[in-house]
Amino acid sequence: MAGLLATRVLARHFTMVTLIERDRLSDRAEHRKGVPQGQHFHILLKRGERALTQLFPDLGTALVAGGATVVDIGADMQIYQFGGFKIRCPTGADLLFLSRPFLEWHVRSRVLSAGNVTTRQEHEVTGLVTTEDRGRVTGVTLARADRAGPLETLAADLVVDASDRGSQTPAWLEAFGYPKPPETTVTVDIGYTSRVYRRTPRDLPGTKAAYALPKPPGERRFGALFPMEGDRWIAELGGWLGEHAPAHEQGFLEFARSLPSPEIARALPRLEPLSDFAVHRFPANRRRHYERTDRFPERYLVVGDAMCSFNPVYGQGMTVSALEAQALDGCLSGPNGMDLRGLAPRFFEEAARAIDPAWLLTTSEDLRHPGAGGARPMTLRLLNWYTGCVFRAAARDAEVLRAFLEVMGLVRRPVSLLRPRIVARALAGGLR
Repeated sequence: MAGLLATRVLARHFTMVTLIERDRLSDRAEHRKGVPQGQHFHILLKRGERALTQLFPDLGTALVAGGATVVDIGADMQIYQFGGFKIRCPTGADLLFLSRPFLEWHVRSRVLSAGNVTTRQEHEVTGLVTTEDRGRVTGVTLARADRAGPLETLAADLVVDASDRGSQTPAWLEAFGYPKPPETTVTVDIGYTSRVYRRTPRDLPGTKAAYALPKPPGERRFGALFPMEGDRWIAELGGWLGEHAPAHEQGFLEFARSLPSPEIARALPRLEPLSDFAVHRFPANRRRHYERTDRFPERYLVVGDAMCSFNPVYGQGMTVSALEAQALDGCLSGPNGMDLRGLAPRFFEEAARAIDPAWLLTTSEDLRHPGAGGARPMTLRLLNWYTGCVFRAAARDAEVLRAFLEVMGLVRRPVSLLRPRIVARALAGGLR
């Protein structure tokens, strides 16, 4: 998704953009090999929906018309978190529930309709081409995905790595004499199993979606039953630190019965399966801090999972990719315009501002699990103590719930939870 969104932005500013894709792209909304997580649940947070609407003004309307479900998290969604259910009330904090192939197809069709965008499908980038002094990237070398045929060179004024968490950029930088970017990793050993079912209005009485999250340290399992287009559910069960759901009927249902709330387990046996089980593993959150690099080649950028990959349980990845695209657009539209000198540090600084809140929210929650690997400074312990108060208060206090959901939707920064009125209500409700 990050590559498509970057392509959309670049097409506004350059005469020709080439999108290099290792898969053969379909003209339908269907799963593809290069996106293994595409078979699992996807949501678009409120901030992400706004960002995509700026890039594609008609996209939101088209997604809803095609069957995506708008869910007010407070009014329409049953959330069990930190040992209790969130209070049910209208919040205006909407999520858009849909499948990854459905969203990607809508975005891709709009991106590729631009007259100045071309694709090289079933190809992979094998390396960078630079000036003799290694100071500027001037293109890439390409190979067919099946490695048949010779390498070829594609010249470019700007190259953007939108690959994935296995990005080769750190190795290429080191080979050219640049330092690798500093990395922060929080290991989680998340594993989850998903299955698609037929959806009817009777399946989850009184709610449009159900989400059950554990209360660490004693609990590590989660479950979700979320709507998708085509009158379908996607059920996803999994957990942290090896608590992975089985990919067979009996084990899947038994795992659901072990969740800290019973709603998903009650619904699943009545649903009609429409797919096989799909399994995904996610070892660690990983952030490459390109904003901290002292030296970096000109005319080269990194976006998406190649820069930062998040625990997918929190549903932030697509929204952050959209915010990075906004940051890129801002850099290319700003006072320096199309002067590409110094673009990389400007962009990485702006992208870091978009990543920081999501990274803090994700990793601070993951590090509640004692077996998760990562630094735990005193500030993190204080943060988790206070957010625990927020979680408990949000089970009873609608104002605290709204403030919390604004932060989780990336509409407000986490510091907004320190407003005096919210602090008072969070402590009053959370310390009972």
